[in-house]
Amino acid sequence: MFRRLRIQFIVVATVAVVVMLITIIGILNASKYATSENRINKILDLLSDNNGVLPDEDIVEKILGRKTNSDIIIQYRYFSAQVDSSNKVITMNTEHIANLSDTDVVFYVKKILSGGKIYGSFTTTDGQKFAYKFNVNETDNSKLIVVLDITRYSEDRADLIETSVFIFFSNLVFFIIIFVIFSGKVMMPFMENYRNQRAFITNAGHELKTPIAIISANNELCEMLYGENEWTQSTKDQIQRLTELINRLVVLARFEEQSNVVAVNINFSNIVEKSSKSFKSLAIKGGKNFESDIQKDIFISGDEGALYELINILIDNANKYCDEGGTIGVRLSQHGITFKKAKLVIYNTYKEGKNIDYSKFFERFYREDKSHNSSVSGYGVGLSIARNIINRHKGKIHVTYKNDFIYFNVYFNMVANIEEK
Repeated sequence: MFRRLRIQFIVVATVAVVVMLITIIGILNASKYATSENRINKILDLLSDNNGVLPDEDIVEKILGRKTNSDIIIQYRYFSAQVDSSNKVITMNTEHIANLSDTDVVFYVKKILSGGKIYGSFTTTDGQKFAYKFNVNETDNSKLIVVLDITRYSEDRADLIETSVFIFFSNLVFFIIIFVIFSGKVMMPFMENYRNQRAFITNAGHELKTPIAIISANNELCEMLYGENEWTQSTKDQIQRLTELINRLVVLARFEEQSNVVAVNINFSNIVEKSSKSFKSLAIKGGKNFESDIQKDIFISGDEGALYELINILIDNANKYCDEGGTIGVRLSQHGITFKKAKLVIYNTYKEGKNIDYSKFFERFYREDKSHNSSVSGYGVGLSIARNIINRHKGKIHVTYKNDFIYFNVYFNMVANIEEK
């Protein structure tokens, strides 16, 4: 159980770290992208407003909002072209870019015009990236096209993404190692407390057996001397109830102490059939109807003794809380086609079962208030044991209520129909 809790702790903590890292890295990269795009657009606007060349340093510094000098301005690579209403290149300025010929400039200008977008970007065959903008002169429909080399901005963004990926995985590995190392220490107090509780239940159970035995012997002596009466009978009944409760608690502690189930392939149908027959006469004697529908040769993997105890607990619970003259039922069938499961359904008539929180049924010592009386024996421990057995067999259980019937639905994974020899 604690191994599963430790794994869950590590998984939850890792997911939290992943979300945190993705959020931080995402904000960082988005901020970098937005900043660079804003700067590119401002430079294109400067070029467009100044006839295809960058203005004086003080104007560039004012628009960009950062310290600028002539060396910084020289670093910007760009070109511009003027085209007439028929999209013919009239003039071009290629002084600030060295690796493009006039022919290349004309080619890219035509490519920009064919796209029909005022703002945009493109990549050359050698991987150089450009952003562009063009303005239309409403007087003669001529166009001024300005193109800025944004390769440096693109590379900076790519470098940041690569660095972010490295930081993400390195930090993720680091935190997982930390979680694995310290999760054991985090769980240690809970494990110690849990062990102490189990030890207390086991030790208290053994210690209580002696005084109960003495009380039982004294009660029998009183019956021998003065005869049996309602007081000695009441004492005898309470001794029996207390003995059963102690035995249940010890059984629960024993099941919880087992870390793994020694599983073998067993015929689950035979176990259900055996348990049903043992309770059928008891139910009929109590004036209740008992029905069963058990499909043959359904095999699962598990501990035969524990599963037999599980079925006994569920049918006994159905018998205890079934209405007078009501019906108790047991069904076992194959569920699913691709992923086959054994579906066990144990149900009983329970007209007072509406508006009950069935999720609490499996808590220790929980009993629904209306049934918390001496007419119904039980201690609220049986269903807790049942859930423990189901969990250790990697099964599922849930409770439903419909048409005055309460249903306990249990699912186990099926295995091949091969009995152990």
